[in-house]
Amino acid sequence: MQHASERRVLYEMFDITYLGQRCFRCLKRYPRTSTTVSFLLIFCIGIWTGKSIQFSKITDYVRSYFDTERRDVTQSVARGIIHRQIQHKGVLTNILAVSPGAVAIRPYRALSAGIGTETLVSLARRHKALVAINGGFFEMAGTFRGESVGALKIDGEWLSEPEQGRAVVGFRTVNGKTEAYIDRIALLQVLVLPSGDTLTIDGINRERGKNELVLYRPYFHTVTLTMPDGIEIVVGAISESRLFEAGRVVHIHDRQGSLRIPNDGYVLSASGKKRALLLAHLSVGDAVQIRETVVPEHVGDSNLWATFPHIIGGGPLLLRDRIAPSTTAYETEGFDRTFHSFWHPRTAVGKKADGTLLFVTITASEAGVRRGVMLPRLAKLFLDWGATDALNLDGGHSSMLVIRDEVVSLNKPHPKKARRGNRRVRPLPKQQGRAIADAILIFPRDM
Repeated sequence: MQHASERRVLYEMFDITYLGQRCFRCLKRYPRTSTTVSFLLIFCIGIWTGKSIQFSKITDYVRSYFDTERRDVTQSVARGIIHRQIQHKGVLTNILAVSPGAVAIRPYRALSAGIGTETLVSLARRHKALVAINGGFFEMAGTFRGESVGALKIDGEWLSEPEQGRAVVGFRTVNGKTEAYIDRIALLQVLVLPSGDTLTIDGINRERGKNELVLYRPYFHTVTLTMPDGIEIVVGAISESRLFEAGRVVHIHDRQGSLRIPNDGYVLSASGKKRALLLAHLSVGDAVQIRETVVPEHVGDSNLWATFPHIIGGGPLLLRDRIAPSTTAYETEGFDRTFHSFWHPRTAVGKKADGTLLFVTITASEAGVRRGVMLPRLAKLFLDWGATDALNLDGGHSSMLVIRDEVVSLNKPHPKKARRGNRRVRPLPKQQGRAIADAILIFPRDM
């Protein structure tokens, strides 16, 4: 005797077989109608595909690849700053060589806040920088859009923790010269409780996850933007030391969320098991401390990294001591084959043995076309330019170099793409690229 489930399967098979036979008979009996219906179906699919896929980009890419224009121009931007621009086969390479004694270099956040984005031109103008280049990776959407993904340290304060194991570049000034250092690092931050026990801080100025303790500083936002499923502790800072920061618990708010961040302190926000630990070990008036240690890949460089007031993350590492890592090392940092072995637009920074810094963008020469270089090839180019160490930064549509408020990392749009204007349609603004989260700004010392 057949079970109900077996009978249902047989009925479904019968229905599918029956419908298939009817369709085949209909096609044979009404060939013209079937042809018309098929044509209309293909036409509708074509319209839908045309809206989803920009076929014009394919022709733009092909035209860009066969672009015969070739030039190589080098000019002085200011004392100690040389700009070289190479255009070949539709690819535009910008190399900015910077003498360490001629400039001051530091990163800046978009909108001077922990979240949000801003165009590179706007960022450079606002801080009156001579040169600006886009920086690290960031969240592209959601409530935390613009939050830096990876290391960001400005003026000695961590605004975002490093992606563990990814490479960064640090800047400091020694005897009137800018020094840069490139390595893979991790950051260990712990909260020292009144009992002397420690609790690991999982993140800084970012979305709080499950069973995490996140530190929110005033630079991030006016509030923590958290859900009411954790505990938030307001701490008033009583010490300016960044290595051993002391504070005192002012308020404890449980199951509230999105707490206001004080201007003279910070907020400790925890969920899950770490929420329970903070509830059990902290009371209003208790003294707490934050200790931090930078753990670099080069053993013994931890104290060195503590002296860098400015650090910005990227990845992967392209060169170390003139040796290019393998693509396996790229993937260890979390970058897969589609990232490192495809012709994406790139932004990167490198340094020579004499301390000269190289800031590089490789993009399409025509606006709106996505061209670039594979990371193994980029590492070889840095070797050809005399670099000993190099680091890849955020690329794609973020890749941009600005000199004196002018975007030099791409040319004008193709004339065929120019739109006609009228009184009701405003003219298109100049190409300024995608809004970014942070950037490296360069200032001449003699200005």
